[in-house]
Amino acid sequence: MYGYDIFHDKLINTLIENVRREENANAYIFEGPKGLSKHNAALLFAKALVCDNASHAPCCICRSCIEAQAGTHPDIILVEKEKDKATLGIKPIRAMVSECLIKPFYRRHKVFIINEGDILTTEAQNAFLKIIEEPPEYAVFIIVCSDAHILLQTVRSRSVTVTFPPVSDDIVRRYIENKYPEETRTDFLVKYCAGIPMAADDIISREDFEQLREETLGLVPKILSKKKVHAFAVADYFEKNKTIAAELYDMLLMYLRDALVTAMGQPSKTVNADKADKINIIASEYPPSLIAIAIDELVYSRKMLDRYVKASATALHAALKTTLS
Repeated sequence: MYGYDIFHDKLINTLIENVRREENANAYIFEGPKGLSKHNAALLFAKALVCDNASHAPCCICRSCIEAQAGTHPDIILVEKEKDKATLGIKPIRAMVSECLIKPFYRRHKVFIINEGDILTTEAQNAFLKIIEEPPEYAVFIIVCSDAHILLQTVRSRSVTVTFPPVSDDIVRRYIENKYPEETRTDFLVKYCAGIPMAADDIISREDFEQLREETLGLVPKILSKKKVHAFAVADYFEKNKTIAAELYDMLLMYLRDALVTAMGQPSKTVNADKADKINIIASEYPPSLIAIAIDELVYSRKMLDRYVKASATALHAALKTTLS
């Protein structure tokens, strides 16, 4: 779409129409799961905002559009964390505020894209508030994040939140087939990606993905076990693989969901159809009520992980809570 890989054409077209009518806001939050091309959406929106032909933005032929497409437009600024920093702190935001007070090099807008809104510190957000409370007319800010509620309520209240939901299986399939025409696991990947097309990129690029799936499936009986020693084994596995803890949670939740729908007599709705034999065993050996409890505890522990709680601690919490149920 206009030179960018975008999965939400209607949503972006609505934003572009607002630009053409000169009805854009000064601050936006683009929220949604990673893998939905929100950054590209922000770049396309910025391209429309700086286009020289406002009523036809983005025209894709003016100087501004060409420079925006090339990533060299002086009035489209990416705001990023400092090197070797885990969070996006106050220093880059202060630099952004200072830059914001300088008028655009060209004539329309100056756009600032904060691509890691999830890691904005409270101090940085408070500094950001000072500029969005009374922004220059030409300035537009776009915060890209997974969940707007991670941000301060005062930031959210002064911004337009644009939600990017998961897309249809057809869109995911088209993305995979176009980018990976020789991929043989397309049916599985479409289900596994669950509406997040670019999740397929991470899966296909990982040589150990299938091994990881098998190992994670082996954790399911341990999570459902009544033996505390198995809970500690789960925690040890998460400690060993803490850098991919979020992915492990996603895999476990899919396996448990598959076991639950199988136990309820709907095996055709499973994601991991190639693991049907082992999933059938789990579904037959454990009551659906226990599987449902394990799902709830894993979801809760996954949220704890997002709050920077140690991976092994979150896993131990989930396994122990299920053991005691």
